Amino acid sequence: MSGDTAGVETELDRDIGFVGAVALGVGTMIAAGIFVLSGLAVSNVGVLAIASFLLAAFVASFTAFAYAEFASLYPESGGGYAYVANTFDRDWTYIVGWSMILGYPASAAFYLASFGDWFYRFIYPLLSIPEATPYWLSAVGVLVLLVGINLKGTEETGLFQIVITALKVALIFLFLYGGLQAFDTEVIMTSLAANSQGFADLRDIGVTSALVFITFFGFEAIATNAEEIEDPGRTIPRAIFFSMGFVSVVYAFVVLVIVFAVNDAQFLQFLAANVDLGGVSAQQFIANSGEVSMAYAAQYYLGPVGFYVIIVGALLSMVAAANATILAGSRVKLAMSRRDHLPSRFEKLHSSFNTPYLSVFLTGGIILVYIFLFTVIFGGGPESEAVLQLPVALPLVGAELHLGIEAITHFADFMLLTGLIVVNLAVVRSRRKFPDVERGFTVPAVPWVPAFAVIANLVLLVNVEPSSFALGLFAELVGVGFWFVWKGGAPSTAAIERETPTAVAERNPSGHEREYRIVVPIANPDHAEQLMATAADIAEDRHGEILALSVVDLPDQTPLSEGRQYVDERRDVLNRAMRFADENTGRLSTDGRGPAAADAGEEQSSTNVPVSGTVRIAHHVDDAVLHTINQYDADAVLMGWGGWRARRREVVLGSTVDTVVTEADCDVLVERIDPDTPTVGSILLPTAGGPHAELAGEVARSVARATGARIELFRVVDAESERETAEAALEATLDEFAGIDGEATVVVDDDVVAAITEQSADHDLTVIGATREGLLQRVVFGAIPERVGEGAESTVILARRNLDITSRLRRLLGR
Repeated sequence: MSGDTAGVETELDRDIGFVGAVALGVGTMIAAGIFVLSGLAVSNVGVLAIASFLLAAFVASFTAFAYAEFASLYPESGGGYAYVANTFDRDWTYIVGWSMILGYPASAAFYLASFGDWFYRFIYPLLSIPEATPYWLSAVGVLVLLVGINLKGTEETGLFQIVITALKVALIFLFLYGGLQAFDTEVIMTSLAANSQGFADLRDIGVTSALVFITFFGFEAIATNAEEIEDPGRTIPRAIFFSMGFVSVVYAFVVLVIVFAVNDAQFLQFLAANVDLGGVSAQQFIANSGEVSMAYAAQYYLGPVGFYVIIVGALLSMVAAANATILAGSRVKLAMSRRDHLPSRFEKLHSSFNTPYLSVFLTGGIILVYIFLFTVIFGGGPESEAVLQLPVALPLVGAELHLGIEAITHFADFMLLTGLIVVNLAVVRSRRKFPDVERGFTVPAVPWVPAFAVIANLVLLVNVEPSSFALGLFAELVGVGFWFVWKGGAPSTAAIERETPTAVAERNPSGHEREYRIVVPIANPDHAEQLMATAADIAEDRHGEILALSVVDLPDQTPLSEGRQYVDERRDVLNRAMRFADENTGRLSTDGRGPAAADAGEEQSSTNVPVSGTVRIAHHVDDAVLHTINQYDADAVLMGWGGWRARRREVVLGSTVDTVVTEADCDVLVERIDPDTPTVGSILLPTAGGPHAELAGEVARSVARATGARIELFRVVDAESERETAEAALEATLDEFAGIDGEATVVVDDDVVAAITEQSADHDLTVIGATREGLLQRVVFGAIPERVGEGAESTVILARRNLDITSRLRRLLGR
């Protein structure tokens, strides 16, 4: 980010090295996932939980390739959201960010809810804390602590992450040392046979993979903080793959140890003697309470001291994962605010700590809501009842709504997998859109590897628990609704300046009281004078003003700040157009009688039309034009057009013109200039009624009044029987052209385009209105006006009236 927004600091400090990046990844992956999900996975599929973890890691690795490439290309905050936004540059990329700003807090809530559960089960008795003390109090306390650390600064957050991750890895190795003493191949084979009986078991493996996938999402936590990582192009890919490889091995061994324990008769006897099983058998207790299996296995293998060492390690793991997730989640919000996908306030950095404090607060608030929603209110907790009882039937998904620790895990998976799918699609798009950009790391075998990743992620997505799947869909719908409510109106001036900053602004103070404003984008210097002359005729007739616009357009991968070096060139073009307009307005006499009065010696004004100018920097010219229209509340825009039909099938008049015509919230005029007719003595006005034809008539009148040109109203009918009616309609229309030399002509012809084109040869200017509206159609003015514009032997102006039809749906679906 260039930081063009005055008074707002938006650059973060690069305080995270390779070790810190690995700590973010490992700290997120080895967390509640290993302590809670390992037991749940084993209770589901036994030793095949190893296959579930490795499958999840395998699927995640393909997406990790995409993150490694994008991190080397876009070393900025935001992770997957930023990559998608940089590649597609469409408003719908907002939904990817929305998925992540809900998915990250859901992950953190899972870690902290697990922390609260374990703290209540194991630490409350040790510290003699009364059972009446709410079990969730410790989770909320840790959340407050982590929010404070993240507010303090990235360096402090990274150091905290390194220390906590190192401690918990050491404690896990201690657990493995004790548990692997009981290694028994017969136990492995028995568990394998019991959980590989058929298709149902294979589906259980898939469901368990979806459950544990959240544990491997640490690669996203690394990439999301790219703006704060040293040498991100090299550090991030290394940190991602080192973290994933290390964690996969650790998980495999942890699963083995738990399998050995739950299949050990002495361990089951140990549970029965030392744990309140709630009236069920030891085997049933393990099936019902898989999330605490590792803790009791640690107690069995290592004794009381080892038990509490592992408990502390588990608690530290959950804290570290939550810390990394809060850091990543807040950076997604920062990136979204920079692209105007969230309010700009979330972009602000604290004056002392240089952290996005409002984004951190918002992340913490969402986590708090999740903790209470999924556990206290609906899910309940250890030895406590939910405030509201479930299940509730969900007939559309053929399931019942269950909320709790497992449900929030699946919900987080749903939200994050949605973003991962689009990130993989973005890799393919990026290769095609920016084929020559240097990448520090490249995904092999594109598009096959991203395609496999998309399919694999989709498989995991459909294996998400049904009620969580339904909640995820509902959350996405809420996000779409929020977008339309918040962004339904025009963008703010601050947002416009961030996306297409103004480099030069020369405002004519005399134009501030004018009721009509026409924007004239100048792309081709050779057409500047003609466009400004037409704009001057229209503006003067309406007592309006002109705003000339020139755009420095940059490739998508080039920062906007780099465009400043090209401003002088565009300023020269702008100044030339403004001088011409200023020198050539005022062709009207003071009583509006045209040039004839001026020839009689009456004084004219050379300042009837105030002319202002602006130079904008943008990645897309159409965005700059649309933003200028919105920012200055323009009534009309006049653009030049070369008159050739674009080769690309989806483009009609040119991508910039097409977009402005279909999305501008004002009248749109497009002029195809014929250099052989520099003056206007006669105007052809084909008309068949309607709002666009009315606008064409207003333009023709303005030009005729300024130039003294005559106007021929022209209509083509299919049959002779229609002539009389058409002539009567044209004669009535002529009444609107009082004081102008005009005539009406009706011809009978079955080829409307050919008839108009032939008639245009007798005139200097043809003004024709759009013939139809059409959502997402290839024609933007209609087939007849566009073909006339291409074939006419004179200058042509195509006119489209603003009918106040919202453009946002059109942009979301059609751009």
